[in-house]
Amino acid sequence: MKKVSVLAGIVALAGGVWAQAPEAAKWDPAMAVEKAVVTNGVKWIDGRYLPIEGRAFNDVEHYYDRLPAGVTTNVNGGVRGMKHHTSGMIFRFVTDSKRLHIKWTPYARGLSMDHMPATGVSGLDIYRWDAARARWLYVKTGRITNPDGAACDLAWTPGTPCIVNLPLYNGIRSFALGIDPAATVGPFPHTRGVEKPVVFYGTSITHGGCASRPGLGFVNIVGRDLDVPVVGLGFSGSGVMELEMSEHLARIDASCYVLDCLWNMGMKRGHDVPGRNVDENYEPFIRNLRAKRPGVPIVMAEQCDVFMGAPNAKDRYIRALYEKLVAEGWTNLVYLPKDKMFTGDGEGTVDGCHPNDLGMRSLADAFGAAVKAALGGALCPAAPPRPAPEAAGRDLVR
Repeated sequence: MKKVSVLAGIVALAGGVWAQAPEAAKWDPAMAVEKAVVTNGVKWIDGRYLPIEGRAFNDVEHYYDRLPAGVTTNVNGGVRGMKHHTSGMIFRFVTDSKRLHIKWTPYARGLSMDHMPATGVSGLDIYRWDAARARWLYVKTGRITNPDGAACDLAWTPGTPCIVNLPLYNGIRSFALGIDPAATVGPFPHTRGVEKPVVFYGTSITHGGCASRPGLGFVNIVGRDLDVPVVGLGFSGSGVMELEMSEHLARIDASCYVLDCLWNMGMKRGHDVPGRNVDENYEPFIRNLRAKRPGVPIVMAEQCDVFMGAPNAKDRYIRALYEKLVAEGWTNLVYLPKDKMFTGDGEGTVDGCHPNDLGMRSLADAFGAAVKAALGGALCPAAPPRPAPEAAGRDLVR
């Protein structure tokens, strides 16, 4: 089989959605393949050489960061600190290996929170593509108890595409995939025609709090349900729509933007939180984003409420803004009201605010419908063909 560069395989996937490290152009294709290390009958491939989604920027401090190294003090400290979290990042590949071995080292030593287990904060989970049903199915969770690193192993059906969801509320310092010594690994393209990512910007809920494992964060669920690439820019307590953040979002060549920040914001006319008010930040943010990315659909979401309360002042403000923008002639604008997000029985939460796994599924259904409406005809029908038997041999790294 012809050897191809790791870089070529990464960039080829999904029309170039994959972000490259700044030094990527210097990598020698043959050298990248040769850097795979065989130890005790396992060929280990560094995560930097695997197809990755959710990593939107090249100019980062650490390879797995969600935002550029140059994020300034015009963005709040919470965002600057949590840019190291890998929420929304996944490895997506196909391999002809009969076993998968995974090992990773977390960025921070705190593995869990008082309302979210280590499996969601710092663990990972694995899904496989079921071609017969054209959907992703859960396989296994990678648990972590040691801040110095963790590992998991599993049997694999050769030729089966795989997703590995990375930690939600922690980052990773290193990741390696182990496969059979003669096996290959390479990209698995998206099946519904959307190659540019759907970019979610929001709060701790968008961040993934409090899913029990990464694949159950609603952003990741939407990505699997629609089989579209996603970028997760949720920042716990810190999604407040500073103008600089609109500049960072606009750098991403997105298929759709989803704005879900109201929980972290106040109202100047009401609960005043200087620098974080909806009635000061929202309109300049969305106008700048649209100016930089004209025509790209935007979803405006109300503040979710597991108890299905009436729209609050922030909801009413963005509803009025939405109607104002539509009256100005804006198109490709989708409004998501809170009454679409939960059932109202309170069963979907861990603490009255953050969703549990049941709540994450409810949010995924609501946001998924909004994204589907925003993408319109760009999203092909959900009837992808079964992957060809030779899929594990095309454009792969051996």
